[in-house]
Amino acid sequence: MLVNERELAVVLDLKFLQRDVPHRLFGIAVNTEGNITVTDKSASCVYVFNNDGVCIRKIGRSKGAKSGVFNLPSGVSYLKDNVILVADQLNCKIQHLNIQTGTILSNFGKRGAEKGQFHCPVDVCLDDKGCIVETEYDNHRIQVITQEGQTIAMFGDSGAEKLNKPISCITYRNRFLVSDTGNNCIKVFDQSGTFLYKFGIQGSEDGQLKSPYGISLDSCNNLLVCDRNNNRVQQFSLDGCFTGKTITDLPSPTGIATAPDGRILVTSATTNKVYILK
Repeated sequence: MLVNERELAVVLDLKFLQRDVPHRLFGIAVNTEGNITVTDKSASCVYVFNNDGVCIRKIGRSKGAKSGVFNLPSGVSYLKDNVILVADQLNCKIQHLNIQTGTILSNFGKRGAEKGQFHCPVDVCLDDKGCIVETEYDNHRIQVITQEGQTIAMFGDSGAEKLNKPISCITYRNRFLVSDTGNNCIKVFDQSGTFLYKFGIQGSEDGQLKSPYGISLDSCNNLLVCDRNNNRVQQFSLDGCFTGKTITDLPSPTGIATAPDGRILVTSATTNKVYILK
């Protein structure tokens, strides 16, 4: 198979607020207007940048458990152009925020292992029906939740193909694709949460993975995987065939998102920069 090597373009020069220094950039999401939202886990805040990379808002300034305050904010996703969902990892909840005003709209969840409870939620996205899909690192599972906070499905924590410290989950045509970091692979489940297939094994060769983190689909429905401990992003077809990779070193890629203009934006946990893939 012809392998398509993806170019790693110049760093997106994010212009933070004066005297602000990023500590540990993690999740990233882009809305239809091109606004970019990035979480900073160690600084317990969320940054919003315009399409040119200029910071237009910072939400959160110190860690805590109050509504609208974060403790290791991780994955982020847009619910609407001005509304985001944030997986608040150590507060064990999902927070809804308006990025225009910086105000909290609602939140749900508490620490635990029962339905509707979370233990280290690390990612959040929407499925094809508009439900919230939440990835739980320490409960080793995925929960599908209504926007009002009611759990309608849970999977991944039982059966022969249990998840082990999952980091990210995205949906495509009623399928859930999960980066199973502890097992160094991508696992695919159907709409009911039944395991279908997996691909990837531990290693550094093409198609092998070491701690897969954020995953995303590009405009051609290629699956892009942040192969964190191999310092690269790999590209797969949806059936798991390796089809490409970045050709230059990308230190600890963590979060990944596709912008409306086709750019692939990747956060680095060690350089605290956002890289662009072509």
